[in-house]
Amino acid sequence: MDARVAQLLARTKVVVQPDRLVWVSLPPAERGRLQRRADRFHSPFCLTFSAQEVSLVCREVEWDHVGKGLRPRAVQRGYRMITLDAELDLDVVGYLKVVTEHLARAGVPVSVVSTFHRDHLLVREEDLPRAQALLEALVRECAGMAATAEPFHRPGGGEP
Repeated sequence: MDARVAQLLARTKVVVQPDRLVWVSLPPAERGRLQRRADRFHSPFCLTFSAQEVSLVCREVEWDHVGKGLRPRAVQRGYRMITLDAELDLDVVGYLKVVTEHLARAGVPVSVVSTFHRDHLLVREEDLPRAQALLEALVRECAGMAATAEPFHRPGGGEP
Protein backbone atom coordinates (compact mmCIF):
# COMPACT_ATOMS: atom_id res chain seq x y z
CA MET A 1 0.00 0.00 0.00
CA ASP A 2 1.22 3.49 -0.82
CA ALA A 3 2.62 5.25 2.26
CA ARG A 4 0.52 8.38 1.67
CA VAL A 5 -2.68 6.32 1.41
CA ALA A 6 -1.78 4.40 4.59
CA GLN A 7 -1.22 7.67 6.45
CA LEU A 8 -4.54 9.07 5.25
CA LEU A 9 -6.39 5.89 6.20
CA ALA A 10 -4.71 5.93 9.61
CA ARG A 11 -6.31 9.35 10.23
CA THR A 12 -9.71 8.35 8.88
CA LYS A 13 -12.69 8.17 11.21
CA VAL A 14 -15.35 5.64 10.24
CA VAL A 15 -18.66 7.37 10.95
CA VAL A 16 -21.97 5.56 10.53
CA GLN A 17 -24.81 7.91 9.71
CA PRO A 18 -27.88 7.12 11.86
CA ASP A 19 -30.68 7.12 9.29
CA ARG A 20 -31.84 4.50 6.81
CA LEU A 21 -31.43 5.74 3.27
CA VAL A 22 -33.19 5.16 0.00
CA TRP A 23 -31.59 5.19 -3.43
CA VAL A 24 -33.93 6.36 -6.18
CA SER A 25 -33.65 6.43 -9.97
CA LEU A 26 -36.00 8.77 -11.80
CA PRO A 27 -36.38 9.53 -15.50
CA PRO A 28 -34.78 12.81 -16.68
CA ALA A 29 -38.28 14.26 -17.18
CA GLU A 30 -38.69 14.34 -13.36
CA ARG A 31 -35.68 16.63 -12.91
CA GLY A 32 -37.59 19.88 -12.59
CA ARG A 33 -40.23 18.47 -10.25
CA LEU A 34 -37.51 17.08 -7.98
CA GLN A 35 -35.45 20.28 -8.07
CA ARG A 36 -38.45 22.27 -6.87
CA ARG A 37 -38.64 19.99 -3.82
CA ALA A 38 -34.89 19.82 -3.09
CA ASP A 39 -35.06 22.31 -0.21
CA ARG A 40 -37.18 19.80 1.75
CA PHE A 41 -34.35 17.25 1.97
CA HIS A 42 -31.79 17.28 4.77
CA SER A 43 -28.35 15.75 5.20
CA PRO A 44 -27.42 13.19 4.05
CA PHE A 45 -28.73 14.01 0.62
CA CYS A 46 -27.21 13.54 -2.83
CA LEU A 47 -28.83 14.50 -6.11
CA THR A 48 -27.16 13.70 -9.44
CA PHE A 49 -28.34 14.52 -12.93
CA SER A 50 -27.21 12.72 -16.06
CA ALA A 51 -28.63 12.39 -19.55
CA GLN A 52 -29.91 8.92 -18.65
CA GLU A 53 -31.41 9.49 -15.20
CA VAL A 54 -31.85 11.52 -12.08
CA SER A 55 -30.35 9.73 -9.10
CA LEU A 56 -31.24 10.57 -5.52
CA VAL A 57 -29.94 9.32 -2.18
CA CYS A 58 -31.83 10.57 0.85
CA ARG A 59 -33.34 9.52 4.16
CA GLU A 60 -36.20 7.05 3.74
CA VAL A 61 -38.57 9.17 5.82
CA GLU A 62 -37.95 12.17 3.58
CA TRP A 63 -38.50 10.20 0.38
CA ASP A 64 -41.79 8.90 1.77
CA HIS A 65 -42.96 12.47 2.28
CA VAL A 66 -41.23 14.56 -0.42
CA GLY A 67 -41.25 11.87 -3.11
CA LYS A 68 -45.05 11.60 -3.25
CA GLY A 69 -46.29 12.16 -6.76
CA LEU A 70 -42.92 11.60 -8.42
CA ARG A 71 -42.55 8.70 -10.87
CA PRO A 72 -39.40 6.77 -9.96
CA ARG A 73 -38.01 4.01 -12.18
CA ALA A 74 -36.53 2.21 -9.19
CA VAL A 75 -36.49 2.64 -5.41
CA GLN A 76 -33.97 0.71 -3.32
CA ARG A 77 -34.55 0.92 0.43
CA GLY A 78 -32.51 -0.23 3.37
CA TYR A 79 -29.18 1.49 2.77
CA ARG A 80 -26.92 3.02 5.36
CA MET A 81 -24.13 5.52 4.84
CA ILE A 82 -20.63 5.22 6.22
CA THR A 83 -18.65 8.44 6.03
CA LEU A 84 -14.90 8.13 5.67
CA ASP A 85 -14.18 11.23 7.73
CA ALA A 86 -10.81 12.36 6.48
CA GLU A 87 -10.39 15.55 4.52
CA LEU A 88 -8.81 14.48 1.25
CA ASP A 89 -7.12 16.55 -1.39
CA LEU A 90 -8.35 16.03 -4.93
CA ASP A 91 -4.93 14.70 -6.02
CA VAL A 92 -5.03 11.65 -3.73
CA VAL A 93 -4.61 8.44 -5.73
CA GLY A 94 -5.59 5.00 -4.43
CA TYR A 95 -7.46 5.81 -1.22
CA LEU A 96 -10.84 4.54 -2.42
CA LYS A 97 -9.21 1.61 -4.22
CA VAL A 98 -7.78 0.32 -0.94
CA VAL A 99 -11.09 0.80 0.88
CA THR A 100 -13.31 -0.79 -1.76
CA GLU A 101 -10.94 -3.70 -2.44
CA HIS A 102 -10.79 -4.41 1.30
CA LEU A 103 -14.59 -4.62 1.42
CA ALA A 104 -14.79 -6.57 -1.86
CA ARG A 105 -12.39 -9.26 -0.59
CA ALA A 106 -14.84 -9.81 2.27
CA GLY A 107 -17.82 -9.92 -0.10
CA VAL A 108 -19.36 -6.62 1.04
CA PRO A 109 -21.00 -4.72 -1.84
CA VAL A 110 -20.61 -0.97 -1.68
CA SER A 111 -21.41 2.12 -3.72
CA VAL A 112 -19.54 5.38 -3.34
CA VAL A 113 -20.82 8.93 -3.06
CA SER A 114 -17.98 11.43 -3.13
CA THR A 115 -18.13 15.02 -2.03
CA PHE A 116 -15.43 17.65 -2.44
CA HIS A 117 -13.28 16.46 0.51
CA ARG A 118 -14.88 13.25 1.77
CA ASP A 119 -16.13 9.92 0.53
CA HIS A 120 -19.27 8.18 1.70
CA LEU A 121 -20.09 4.50 1.26
CA LEU A 122 -23.60 3.19 0.74
CA VAL A 123 -24.04 -0.31 2.12
CA ARG A 124 -27.10 -2.47 2.62
CA GLU A 125 -28.25 -2.30 6.23
CA GLU A 126 -27.62 -6.03 6.72
CA ASP A 127 -23.98 -5.51 5.64
CA LEU A 128 -23.41 -2.51 7.91
CA PRO A 129 -21.93 -4.25 10.99
CA ARG A 130 -19.45 -6.22 8.89
CA ALA A 131 -18.53 -3.21 6.73
CA GLN A 132 -17.98 -1.04 9.78
CA ALA A 133 -15.82 -3.68 11.50
CA LEU A 134 -13.74 -4.22 8.35
CA LEU A 135 -13.17 -0.51 7.86
CA GLU A 136 -12.23 0.07 11.49
CA ALA A 137 -9.76 -2.84 11.28
CA LEU A 138 -8.26 -1.33 8.11
CA VAL A 139 -7.83 2.03 9.87
CA ARG A 140 -6.09 0.31 12.83
CA GLU A 141 -3.83 -1.64 10.46
CA CYS A 142 -2.88 1.55 8.64
CA ALA A 143 -2.28 3.37 11.94
CA GLY A 144 0.23 0.64 12.82
CA MET A 145 1.90 0.97 9.42
CA ALA A 146 1.97 4.75 9.62
CA ALA A 147 3.55 4.67 13.09
CA THR A 148 6.60 2.85 11.72
CA ALA A 149 6.81 4.56 8.30
CA GLU A 150 8.70 7.63 7.26
CA PRO A 151 6.49 10.72 7.23
CA PHE A 152 5.13 11.57 3.79
CA HIS A 153 5.85 15.03 2.52
CA ARG A 154 4.28 16.47 -0.58
CA PRO A 155 6.56 17.76 -3.27
CA GLY A 156 6.84 21.44 -2.46
CA GLY A 157 6.20 20.85 1.26
CA GLY A 158 3.22 20.28 3.47
CA GLU A 159 1.55 17.27 5.00
CA PRO A 160 -0.69 14.85 3.05
